[in-house]
Amino acid sequence: MADDRELWACAVQVERQHGKSAPRFVAERIGDLALAGDEQGVATWKMIAERLDMLNQIGDGDASGPRQARAASTG
Repeated sequence: MADDRELWACAVQVERQHGKSAPRFVAERIGDLALAGDEQGVATWKMIAERLDMLNQIGDGDASGPRQARAASTG
């Protein structure tokens, strides 16, 4: 299974590639893997989905997130 840094990297990459459609892309990926019976793949993509959710919360102005903290320290 992927470590935490790899999962975050995947979430960031999915966000960059798919933008606002990223949650749908991840949901479709999870569905495809579930239909294929790939339980490990489903578990991995669910963890990526959790991190993508966190990225979206940060992007929505959650001041406790690392992006906001970094911006505040440089601005």
